[in-house]
Amino acid sequence: MTIEELISSIEKESQLLPSAIERGYSGMKKVLASKLKDEGSCDVPHLGMFQKDSEKVKLESTKTKKPAEKPEKDDKPEDKPEKEDIKDQETIDEKSETSYEQLKQEADNSFDKQASLAAIPYLDLSGKNISRDILSYIPEHIAKRFQIVPIEEKNGDLIVSMIDPEDQETIELIKKRTKLPLIVTLCTQDDLNHVIDQYSGINSDVNDLVETSGETLETTEEDVKDEEEEITETSDHAPAAKVVDSLFKRAVREKASDIHIEPMEDEIIVRFRVDGVLRKIVSLPKMLHPAIVSRIKILSNLKIDEQRLPQDGRFQIKLNQNKIDFRISTLPTVNGEKVVARILDKSSGILTLENLGMRGSPYETLKDNINKSHGMILVTGPTGSGKSTTLYAVLDQVKDIATNIITLEDPVEYRMTGINQCQINSEIGYTFASGLRSILRQDPNIVMVGEIRDFDTANIAIHAALTGHVVFSTIHTNNAAGTIPRLIDMDIEPFLICSSVNAIVAQRLCRKICTKCKQEISPDASTKQAVAEEIAKMPKGEQKAIKDQKYFKGKGCTACGDTGYKGRIGIYEVLPVTEKIRLITTRETSADTIQETAIAGGMITMKQDGILKAMDGLTTIEEIWRVTKD
Repeated sequence: MTIEELISSIEKESQLLPSAIERGYSGMKKVLASKLKDEGSCDVPHLGMFQKDSEKVKLESTKTKKPAEKPEKDDKPEDKPEKEDIKDQETIDEKSETSYEQLKQEADNSFDKQASLAAIPYLDLSGKNISRDILSYIPEHIAKRFQIVPIEEKNGDLIVSMIDPEDQETIELIKKRTKLPLIVTLCTQDDLNHVIDQYSGINSDVNDLVETSGETLETTEEDVKDEEEEITETSDHAPAAKVVDSLFKRAVREKASDIHIEPMEDEIIVRFRVDGVLRKIVSLPKMLHPAIVSRIKILSNLKIDEQRLPQDGRFQIKLNQNKIDFRISTLPTVNGEKVVARILDKSSGILTLENLGMRGSPYETLKDNINKSHGMILVTGPTGSGKSTTLYAVLDQVKDIATNIITLEDPVEYRMTGINQCQINSEIGYTFASGLRSILRQDPNIVMVGEIRDFDTANIAIHAALTGHVVFSTIHTNNAAGTIPRLIDMDIEPFLICSSVNAIVAQRLCRKICTKCKQEISPDASTKQAVAEEIAKMPKGEQKAIKDQKYFKGKGCTACGDTGYKGRIGIYEVLPVTEKIRLITTRETSADTIQETAIAGGMITMKQDGILKAMDGLTTIEEIWRVTKD
């Protein structure tokens, strides 16, 4: 009986193998001894059984000539079989060429040897794409079950990566299956999931959808209508569902903030916004457009047959035990409905102000103002500049068991313990203004309003700040100084602004240099001159902090998609409403006058804060010019 037949027999007959694994190596010995009592010869498996030089052990059968007699007086008859098993075990051990004790010692030595290897290489797979030829070495179900993935074939060896590189049983299993020597590396769970996600790629799902359609790429309007009726009954395993699933998983994996599905005349273009910049990901056949849009509408609980009006919806998926929210927006265009999905990944958690990139005098100014007992702090910037994330970081810093904090958001992006968060629903009349009125009757200490959009919301927030509450909110302006004229344009009286607003924070998000391909460069003379002029306008303390004017840039690598950037960091300007600012506000002066007064008082602008971060090698000067240009 060969070893393969033995293992197959054990797996089919019972659950002996899993139970033996649970009991450990000694349990495996007992199972095999019981299994092989009546066998003529067999290869005894041990932890090195799949190695080329594994020892073969011949067992002689131990046949019982006479059946055991039933004991007349025995209070514990169940002990008899155990003694017989032990006797049989001893007989086998005596007659075997290599004893079980020797095999166990060999196994223990193997484990000790593996455990002593402190030089197991770590492999960063975050930006690595594995070809399908390599992935075929280890099927997807095995990769998921044993947490091991193939990476590369090199000089006849297969490089694999796994969570537990000391799992010898898995390693030997893969060796036997691939028939290749393995080079084992260590990886993180996120990196392993990144590779596993590549098994079900978009292209294969698209091919499945095209094949199942049974039609050519040219379809008539009647065909599209018939296909839409069929789509409404599709399941999660339908090809259209797999394409959408692959797109959304890939977007989350690449840390995209938005997905754009744009129908053109002859194709569908899919773009991801990564680090604030749109990138083309894939082009899909135009015939797939109705199926993909319908699938997204089903997930978002939107009307499938309504293609003339824009629609908004949302849904949530669970990916790697993390909940991911998607805010969906559809827009009719001449080529069909365009779909944009905003991704809200709650797994990242709440960042601190320091993690966001706030430091130095802007950080100190904001910290002094958020600890005041009343007043308003406004965060301003364009859509997608991280305003809500900054407010969450502020709330995380001020929350306390003795403080009643209530938020009014649309939507609730991150859930925080110890804070009462409310979701706006304009369809039933629950707006920022009406919700804020109700919140003020809930005895709050701190109120966070998602956005000030109109006079009613601004007026109630201003009066809440005047009546002893701390109010945090956002508003859309280009810089901090432009916030005061914006409130005046909303018909808020200047004297109310002076009395209620404590500080205004303006921010942008700029891309960080990829640490994998970061290198020092020498910019041209015009860039150096522009940087020198901005540094000369900074306060003396900030100028002294600049020791060396060094410039860096990312060369481009696989980890950053050859862009030279990976991740984003905030650049800030914090405008404290001082007595001089209050004085000029009552005169309804322009934003430029307010900006000049603030700079004269020691405020660092967003451009200057960005230059300081560029000097520290966090970002590039070109990126600062891009996000701060007027």
